Amino acid sequence: MSSGPLLEIDSLTFRYRRATEPAIRDLTLRVEPGEVLLVAGPSGCGKSTLIRAINGLIPHAYSGELAGEVRLLGQPTSKLRLREIALTVGTLLQDPAKQIVGSTTEAELAFGPENLGWTPADIRARIAEVVPEAGIKALAGRETYALSGGERQLLAMAGALMLRPRLYVVDEPLANLDPATARRLLAVLRTLADAGHAVVIVEHRVEEALDLRPSRVLYLEAGEVAYLGPVEGFLEVADPESVKLPFPVVLAHERARQGQGVGSPTRRSSSSTGSPRLAFDSVRVQLGDREVLSGLTTTLGSREVVAVLGPNGAGKTTMFRAGMGLIRPTAGSIEVNGESSAKRTVADLARIFGYVFQSPSQMLFSRTVREELLFGPRNLGHQIGDPDAFSRAVLRRTSLDSLDGILDRPPMTLSFGQQKRLALAIALAIEPSTLILDEPSAGQDHRTANRFLDEVLGTGGLESIYLVTHDVDLALTRADRILVIRDGRVVADGPPLAVIEDEQRWQACNLHRTSLIHANLALEPPAERFLDATSLARRMIAAEGGRIDGRPSPPDRHPLNQPDLGGEDSQ
Repeated sequence: MSSGPLLEIDSLTFRYRRATEPAIRDLTLRVEPGEVLLVAGPSGCGKSTLIRAINGLIPHAYSGELAGEVRLLGQPTSKLRLREIALTVGTLLQDPAKQIVGSTTEAELAFGPENLGWTPADIRARIAEVVPEAGIKALAGRETYALSGGERQLLAMAGALMLRPRLYVVDEPLANLDPATARRLLAVLRTLADAGHAVVIVEHRVEEALDLRPSRVLYLEAGEVAYLGPVEGFLEVADPESVKLPFPVVLAHERARQGQGVGSPTRRSSSSTGSPRLAFDSVRVQLGDREVLSGLTTTLGSREVVAVLGPNGAGKTTMFRAGMGLIRPTAGSIEVNGESSAKRTVADLARIFGYVFQSPSQMLFSRTVREELLFGPRNLGHQIGDPDAFSRAVLRRTSLDSLDGILDRPPMTLSFGQQKRLALAIALAIEPSTLILDEPSAGQDHRTANRFLDEVLGTGGLESIYLVTHDVDLALTRADRILVIRDGRVVADGPPLAVIEDEQRWQACNLHRTSLIHANLALEPPAERFLDATSLARRMIAAEGGRIDGRPSPPDRHPLNQPDLGGEDSQ
């Protein structure tokens, strides 16, 4: 066994074939056995490109201009076959839907060893080891099509464990996992590092990733190294507007800049939820041999922002797929605007709901971004005028309009985060009354996620938004109502501050109190609603000076706040 670094990167620069600028510039890095390297940075800074260089997809699968060298155990990846690299590097992709190939959990776990010629007995023995190690006993015997996004993420991690590689490369593993399951996954990675393996983890949610106790942090900006060193130094220089940091760190940064940061995110404030938009009455849904929704009953209003939380596999995504007519309930009824959804056509529902899937690749099928954006409006008979002007206006809402040649690019050549924003733009293009977002912050850095959510909340004509997310701070700061689902039923429903008061119930749903939750609950005098990190930090700083606020602040205002939702945005 080699006693040197597991991974060596020397002066790596890579430019994709169709790109005008390198995705990574002059990157040099060493990763030793037992080390955990946390990689952070804004969307599009080169994090995924770095992972592709480590696992050999660059240069073996992605063509472009390459300079420098990547070595695994002293051997250049350019001279190794992908089959050989896979024995050293285990990869967990951002989008688990692209990684699962087996029809059952056992077939998926057996895929890698079978391709390496293992005997059936050896494969069964390794599966028996990996299933409890990865915490997927409950997934045994399940068909992979019926798994939730988080369950697929866990299965993909278990698949990587099957080959016992020396280096694990995981790309944003927390986005699809409930907080408790995310902590268990991080514990598995920590155990691997303690046993002498190395871990490279890309993650936007730095606060949660710190549970992994990383050895160092690599922060990239525009493909270049902006910081490489200990965690403590990174927390001192990191920008809270770009990276999700623990609240005490945000508070320290606000003190240092004396409240001169950006404004707070757009919020909704309304005394009325409007008429019922989507109503579920004793709805049951069966997927395979498992009942996912077990008599779910709830009503979502036409003028509210609702965030849905709960454990992986609780039925959050299934609830909305049933509401959209994509899954047929086995019992119960669903109404849209007071009429049975079973009586509505797909086109009718598409005029009401814009639905952004958890996996964006599931809704991308056209040759170019332009064709994707025009497909829905044209099929619904919308008058769009100049197609390019229309497309760019929609892309502007999701911060994609500035990408070179974006309209002519094939959608599948975009990064996962860019695909996610494109999927949102596609949904907005049909001008729906209600937007359903499944894991909207996945693949997005903190600044980009807040920017496009501000744009969405400021969209004229949009009456309501329903979010499915595992990012509890995002849910609590953006929504005016929280639904918590467990075992296919609603177990909590109410305003954010009210829902988080019951800590026992919160933890029973695989949720945990973040540093921002603790700070909100400890605030004296208490706020009327849950505050985002920046607003809370400024209030605390102002209170330290003997006042509640340094200057009067205008009320949060955007179309969702106004009695007349067709009015002009007045932020």
